[in-house]
Amino acid sequence: MMAGVVQEGLGAAMASIVATTLLTSGSATLLASLIGIPLGARCARRGGLNGLRVVVRTLYGLPPVVVGVLVYLMLSNRGPLASLDLLFTVPAMVLAQTLLVLPLVWGGTWSAFDAITRDHREALDLLGLDARRRLRIEVGLVWRGVLNGVALGFGRAIAEVGSVLMVGGNIAGQTRVLTTSIVLETSRGDLGAAVAQGGLLLLLALAAMFLVEGVLKVRPKRNSGPAPENQVPTDVSTPHSEHRWSRISVVRDETTVLDVDDVVVRGGEVLVVMGASGAGKSTLLRAIAGLLPDVDGVPVPRGQGGIGRVAQHPVMLTAHATAEVELVHPDRMGLLAALELETVATRPAAVLSGGERQRVSLARALALRPSVLVLDEFTSGLDLATTLVVEAMVRQAADGGAAVVLATHDLAQARRMGDRRMLLDAGRSVDEGSATAALLLGEPQG
Repeated sequence: MMAGVVQEGLGAAMASIVATTLLTSGSATLLASLIGIPLGARCARRGGLNGLRVVVRTLYGLPPVVVGVLVYLMLSNRGPLASLDLLFTVPAMVLAQTLLVLPLVWGGTWSAFDAITRDHREALDLLGLDARRRLRIEVGLVWRGVLNGVALGFGRAIAEVGSVLMVGGNIAGQTRVLTTSIVLETSRGDLGAAVAQGGLLLLLALAAMFLVEGVLKVRPKRNSGPAPENQVPTDVSTPHSEHRWSRISVVRDETTVLDVDDVVVRGGEVLVVMGASGAGKSTLLRAIAGLLPDVDGVPVPRGQGGIGRVAQHPVMLTAHATAEVELVHPDRMGLLAALELETVATRPAAVLSGGERQRVSLARALALRPSVLVLDEFTSGLDLATTLVVEAMVRQAADGGAAVVLATHDLAQARRMGDRRMLLDAGRSVDEGSATAALLLGEPQG
């Protein structure tokens, strides 16, 4: 009977140790994630922070005893946080492990967010999302990499001993965790108990990693039904007056990419930009949209009533077409039907064709009711019948007062759509009466 009581007591003690281990490491990983994931996203967006990246990666190897000393000094009787009376408590251990894990989560998620392309970032910029919604979309784009960074942090937290021993005190029933218990059993000479607890620790870590691996292999469920019924919007744009640049000059690596004078966009008008590949058309459109830091864009806010854009290589920010429109305005689902996308509205983004992505990108842009619509080869993947449908939607936006700037190689489209033309060659504007213009317009002179 006495042996049973002893075994029951040992089992309760071990359960307490395991619970404290998971509470401490789990809480530290959660706190480090709440701080590190936004930091990783912000650093990846900004770019050019190589010095800071080196510092963060150096802190991957931050010695636990150094963190323990730092936290001990802060919480001790003479420390700045002495009034909190946290020394030798679980919160003190959580604080120490959070500081230890934070560089791993920060650096790991920073690398994950680096995978987000420039096109994705520019699409997000023009939507005018608040910081929380933008972070949620970015995490959704690279969630596997983010989850790996968090798992790396948890792995270090659950195996850490130095700092929690220093600030927690290894108090039985209060601050004892598996790693400090292993140290204690080893010091007592009970190597069997130490090995058993080490095995239990490995099993907990293994279970956590299998859980992460299972989540990584999960494919989100997608509704395969039709898109929600919604009336086709009649107001797909916001009126814009006029904006003029006396000069737009873009220099990259000491090479002039674009240098044009007297650029004007007007509401209710389609400006067609033409030129050979590499002439600077895409750069001009990005400048007009305000996506180049050294060139001011049109004076309209981002988000609703701002700038809509279809890039030359359109990207999707969510799982499917319906979610793309919902991201901007859930009451504008009718745009999918207007662009003949209702049959693929909930089809996974990864399996959409290039032409379907172009139309989804246009639906997302029109859901903003843009005052300026910037289109870069937006029908290059479409057949003629679908192209005419899409062009009709763009003309509707222009008729509603939006300024439309369209870059294309399609001479027939330029003639159908253009109210005014701008010809580019090697980054500079070309007079329509020149021989170069005649070649660009398919009208060579004999």
